[in-house]
Amino acid sequence: MYQVLARKYRPRNFNELVGQNHVSRALTSALDRGRLHHAYLFTGTRGVGKTTIARILAKCLNCETGITSTPCEVCATCTAVNEGRFIDLIEIDAASRTKVEDTRELLDNVPYAPTQGRFKVYLIDEVHMLSTHSFNALLKTLEEPPEHVKFLFATTDPQKLPITVISRCLQFTLRPLAVDEITHHLTDILNKEAIQSEQDALWQLAESAQGSLRDALSLTDQAIAYGQGVIHHQDVKEMLGLIDRTIIYDLILAIHQNQPERVSQLLLQFRQQALDVSLVLDQFISTLHELAMLQYLPDLSLKYSAEINKKIMQLSQLISAQDLQLYYQIACKGRAELQISVTQEQGFEMTILRLLAFRPLQFNEILVSQTQVAPLDVTQPQIVNDDTQSTHQNTAAVQEQNSQLQHVQSHQVNDVQNTQADAFDQSEDIIDDQQQNTHEPSSDDFLDEPIEAQSSIESVEQPNNVQEIKQIDSITENTTLEVVPELSLFGGESIQSNTPVISANVLNHDADVFFLATETETHAEQDNVAVIEAVPQQSIVASLEYTSISSRELSTNQTPQEILKLVPQVLEGEWNVEKWEYWFRNSALSPAVQELAQHGVMTGQIDGESLFHIPQKYEKLLFQAQHDLEAELKQNWPNSRFLVQYGDVDEITPFNMQNERKVKAFDRAAVMLHQESVVKNLVEVFDADLKNIQLK
Repeated sequence: MYQVLARKYRPRNFNELVGQNHVSRALTSALDRGRLHHAYLFTGTRGVGKTTIARILAKCLNCETGITSTPCEVCATCTAVNEGRFIDLIEIDAASRTKVEDTRELLDNVPYAPTQGRFKVYLIDEVHMLSTHSFNALLKTLEEPPEHVKFLFATTDPQKLPITVISRCLQFTLRPLAVDEITHHLTDILNKEAIQSEQDALWQLAESAQGSLRDALSLTDQAIAYGQGVIHHQDVKEMLGLIDRTIIYDLILAIHQNQPERVSQLLLQFRQQALDVSLVLDQFISTLHELAMLQYLPDLSLKYSAEINKKIMQLSQLISAQDLQLYYQIACKGRAELQISVTQEQGFEMTILRLLAFRPLQFNEILVSQTQVAPLDVTQPQIVNDDTQSTHQNTAAVQEQNSQLQHVQSHQVNDVQNTQADAFDQSEDIIDDQQQNTHEPSSDDFLDEPIEAQSSIESVEQPNNVQEIKQIDSITENTTLEVVPELSLFGGESIQSNTPVISANVLNHDADVFFLATETETHAEQDNVAVIEAVPQQSIVASLEYTSISSRELSTNQTPQEILKLVPQVLEGEWNVEKWEYWFRNSALSPAVQELAQHGVMTGQIDGESLFHIPQKYEKLLFQAQHDLEAELKQNWPNSRFLVQYGDVDEITPFNMQNERKVKAFDRAAVMLHQESVVKNLVEVFDADLKNIQLK
């Protein structure tokens, strides 16, 4: 009669036990030394060997050769235990005997000596199913049983056991088996059974078992029947409803490289195969995790085929860690939303499309925002505004070439300028909503403070040197304008050049697209020069809406982070305000001490006599922090002599310099936000305003 693999190849001793070395080592040592406990508790998920270990332990305790860790397997006791007919091994299913009456009946037989063996062994499986009264009835006997009684408990849910029961037992937690351990065991069994198999198929069976050896053997039985005596990888995938792992890699690569056609082909393939999309998404998420782990642990061994190993290694080197984290977050969010979707297929496909839509820009890609430009009258002048000096250099040639046309109707130019003035007034209204009372900043969180109203208003004053009048000879009807801002829409640092890249291309559709930058554009970005591509036999007119630019001297190729960053100083010679600020803001001083330090200035010699000037109102606060400040100075410069002078400070303090940087950074951020294509579209379509601009 046929016997299933899980029963036929159940381990009969500790040497045959698969995995669980920590348990077998402890029990073997206890048996060899004769240090035996009266109660053992084995916990772990299904199919990891709890009952098997309990039976092996019962055999070791009652083997006719004596208490040993290596039973003989030939005596009557070992044979009876293997065949499940040993009279002194009482196996109880707690799930079917939960009542207290059943437990009392069991305990009534405990005092009697064993009939055949050396010990009477009570093996209670799924012990967590016993009732509270049953546990209470068992406590006294479990604590002080007769010498000839051993209790062996097995459970998959130890949290349901009373702590009073757990404290009376030696607890062993069995871990889920690794995939390679299960694969190796399946290979040995199939070799003994003379059944042909593919290694990838066995790996897939082991992975699907999720750490349970019994599940793996049951799936192997099913695969043998499905493949008519042979285990093929394709048969296993069809049987389990899985897809080829390489398809998951192709999907991730297509998303990362922005290949919508390839993504649509793969989604259509999923539909045709009628796969369980929840399992597909699970495998997608697991693959992202594996790629992320390989980036930080490149020596992590892979157990797949050579082709799959090569593909996953290449993929881990191609995708950045930041992109993987974004993909993982979107995929996990989509996995949670599968249950609330109309159909799981719909939720899965929307998750993939979301991954494609929110894919971060690559280093050589430019976001093209397309807008239709209506045909223009040749006599109509166009106003082109830009906030970079490099653009003035480029447009100078155009202005010179068309200088003969600048006598065009002046009233039309005035109308355009009046329109711009209205836009400037709206910008002033936006900034006015931001105005708040200034207060003393915090050294560790100074970016959350409001910007002074005066500086904000100055940031929207119109410069006089940014208007250029361009006249063209021929006009195209389908012209697109593309502006690449310095800020990334995904909250991270921009991967583009700090200078906006302006290019015009003729396109035939209205959707936003990603494309690779040309070599000319790439070099132009590096040289901080705005680029205008020439279209053969056509002239391009680009009219840029004016955005607020500070009247202060802002470096247009700097981000707010760069503006706020302190310039490194050589801390030698005499103190000045720049050296003083650079030192204390980069020191180990507490935020409270740095808060005081920014309101004063340091004079004198570095590594010598240093005099700290600070207003009188900070005397009480500085008296408490003076020791810390002096100790930090002497730790860097042992020869320092720290003196304090209270009084009015007429010089510029680090506090004033910090406020100035914050104003410039805020102005720069406002300019960059107004240049964002998405923001510009929202402002134009919905007549919107930008409010509550903050730097974090």
